Amino acid sequence: MKHIITLFILSLFVSSCTKEQPDVAWLKIDKWILNANPNAENPQGEMSHDISQVFVNMDGKSLGAYELPAKIPIIGDGLHDFVLIPGVVNNGISATKKRYPFLEQYKGSIEIKRNDTVSFTPTTQYYNSIKFLIEDFESPSMQVDVAPSSTATLGRNDDPEFLKWGNKYGEIILKDSTSKLSFVTTFGTVLPKLGTEVYLEFDYINTNSMLTSVISYGNDEYFVDEYILINPQTKEEAVWKHAYLDLKEIVSFRQTTPLNDAEFKFVLDPELSSSYFYIDNIKLVYP
Repeated sequence: MKHIITLFILSLFVSSCTKEQPDVAWLKIDKWILNANPNAENPQGEMSHDISQVFVNMDGKSLGAYELPAKIPIIGDGLHDFVLIPGVVNNGISATKKRYPFLEQYKGSIEIKRNDTVSFTPTTQYYNSIKFLIEDFESPSMQVDVAPSSTATLGRNDDPEFLKWGNKYGEIILKDSTSKLSFVTTFGTVLPKLGTEVYLEFDYINTNSMLTSVISYGNDEYFVDEYILINPQTKEEAVWKHAYLDLKEIVSFRQTTPLNDAEFKFVLDPELSSSYFYIDNIKLVYP
C-alpha cells in the first residue's frame, strides 16, 4: 500500500511539473542581409560583412544575444514588436560580441506561433551619414605606401579561384624566410577622437599571419601602436573572412596626433616554406 501511495504522489508531482512548463515559440534567424543604403552620403564600397550576432528585444524587453544561425525560444504567441540589433565578433575575439555601432537596427512586427518555428531574415544597412575611407584595389593607383625595407611585394590579382568582389584583390606572396612586407594606408584623414567609435574593416583569405597596427601622426609626432594579430588558415580550409577591428581606444588615446592610418605587416610564419595573404575592401569606418 505504501508503494502505491508513493507512486501516486510521484505521478501527481511529475504531472504538476509538466503542466507548469510553458509552451514555447521559436524564432529562427540564420543570417543578416546587408544592403547598400540608397540614401548614403558617402561611397560605401562593397557590402561584404560578417554580421554573425543578433541582439534581440521583444515588446521592449531584452531576450539576449545569439550567435547566428540561431533558434531562439520565446514565451508568447501572435504578433509582437521586435528590435533586432546587428552584432559582430569584436577584434576577432570569439568571446567578445558587440553591437556594431554603424548599422541600423531592424524594427518591426513578427508573428510567432506557439509550439512552432518561424524563420525570419532581418536586413540592415549603414546609417546615412557614416564615412568610409576605402582601398579596394580597383583603381590604377593604391592608397598605400609600401615600406622600402620590404622584400615581398603588394600586388593585385584577379584569379577567379579567389576573386569575390569587383575586379581585383590585394595579393602578398611570401616565398621564403627572408620575405617580409609592410604597407600603410595613405588616407591622411583626421579621425574623430574623444571616445568616438572608429573601425577598421577588411576581407582576407590567408595561409600566413598578419600584424595590424595603428599609425598616429602630425604635429611633429609619429606613433606606431601594434594591435591585432590575424591568425593563418590552413591551405585546405582557407576561406574569405571579414574582420572588424575596434580602433576607438587607440585613436582617442593619441590626442596630440590628428591623423591616423592603418599598417599591415607580414613575415613568413615559422615552419612554412611559402604562404599567401589576400586582402580586399579595406575600410576605415567612422561617424
